Amino acid sequence: MKIVNNIKYKILMLFLISTINCISQSKKETVYILFDGNSKEKCRLEVEYSSDNDGRLDGYQTVNKYRKKYKNNRIIFEIYNENFVFDKQKFEPDTCSVQNFNKIKLETIESINKKVKDSDLGYLFKNSLFNKIYLVEKISETRIIKYEVYWAGELTSE
Repeated sequence: MKIVNNIKYKILMLFLISTINCISQSKKETVYILFDGNSKEKCRLEVEYSSDNDGRLDGYQTVNKYRKKYKNNRIIFEIYNENFVFDKQKFEPDTCSVQNFNKIKLETIESINKKVKDSDLGYLFKNSLFNKIYLVEKISETRIIKYEVYWAGELTSE
């Protein structure tokens, strides 16, 4: 009986190790998200207490969809209710021609949130689903800046 239990235990351990190995070897993609700082598009965010322009308390706040904050050595890019952080001490921004980016598929916040939701790998952090995340900001008709960022979540500091 002890030998049978030992064999079952070894088979179970082999199965678990194989499963973990398969998950860790899945190919992660690099995503590029457009950050349109010049956009006047608005969105409504749910907050605990807020009064909009009309002065009524309604639990929502109307803000620009694309927002940028500077904090210490970081740039915090806010798109709708998601935060992406560029750390100047870890990464360098990359300025390049718009023509170089015509081949790249730009994602939206909605499309990457869908990828996270559809992922069956059970990632604890949204950021870990992707190999790298870049925000692309157009600074002129011919130039863009590409920032390597991490997707800030509840357990990461901004």
